[in-house]
Amino acid sequence: MTSYPREHQEVLVSKSNFNGTFPQEGTMASYWWECSHCGSRFEFKDVCESRGITHYIWDVLIPSGWEQSHLIKTCFQCNNGDMGITYVFPQADQTHIRVKHIVGIGPFDKYVPMMWETIPDGNNEETWIDFKYINGRNMWGLNKPAVFSKEDIKKLFQLYRNRTPDKNFPL
Repeated sequence: MTSYPREHQEVLVSKSNFNGTFPQEGTMASYWWECSHCGSRFEFKDVCESRGITHYIWDVLIPSGWEQSHLIKTCFQCNNGDMGITYVFPQADQTHIRVKHIVGIGPFDKYVPMMWETIPDGNNEETWIDFKYINGRNMWGLNKPAVFSKEDIKKLFQLYRNRTPDKNFPL
């Protein structure tokens, strides 16, 4: 087994098993919670009792009406930083992405088209808009673009303005 310095390891820290040392090897989930202060990474099930991102969307974000405060948690490792949902995109370039806002439109049967505002590589001056979807609890659509009618995109932008501080979006 090869040993790597902590900053090069792609591991997740579990609240239930963290003992101050990092495992030699690990697997990186597609989406995880990461602290903006200490950089600790946590699995969904250890932060919010959801099995993953699609479960979190269905079980927390949709029932709350896309309440944005659910996208930030206090880090239980350092107690100084905010944890946000994080992922790497696209896989070839390995751009580190942190979620700033997520909104989606219904009806919420299986298909949920969404708009994600994200922060690339920790650059708080720049945000990206990503249109994604989920189909049930399958995360396959998170890697595919959502398609919207003109009416649906208007609804989505209005929901974004209602749920975030950006009242002038998309201007």
